Amino acid sequence: MKQRWLSIALLIFAAGLWSLALGVLGVWFIAENHAGLLASPWISWSAGIAALCAGQLVFLTCVADRVFPSVHSRVRSVAQMGNVVILIGSAGVLISVTLLSSV
Repeated sequence: MKQRWLSIALLIFAAGLWSLALGVLGVWFIAENHAGLLASPWISWSAGIAALCAGQLVFLTCVADRVFPSVHSRVRSVAQMGNVVILIGSAGVLISVTLLSSV
């Protein structure tokens, strides 16, 4: 039992740091002025939103599911799928704008 709590605590710590790093990266992409390919606001905003949604998705799947296991499955699915839809949309915008700007 003690080993299970230790493994869950390590998972929560590692996933929390991972989601925090993705969140800080996303805010940095959105808030700062960049040079080169990231100078385009479409690219920097899309990369920032993708990183923020990826961080939230990591937090939801790795931390929130372990800490609150009795959450209704519909609520969990809506929260996770909302982040997945936004992540796919922003990644699609990021890929298309990157390909169009390199031509």
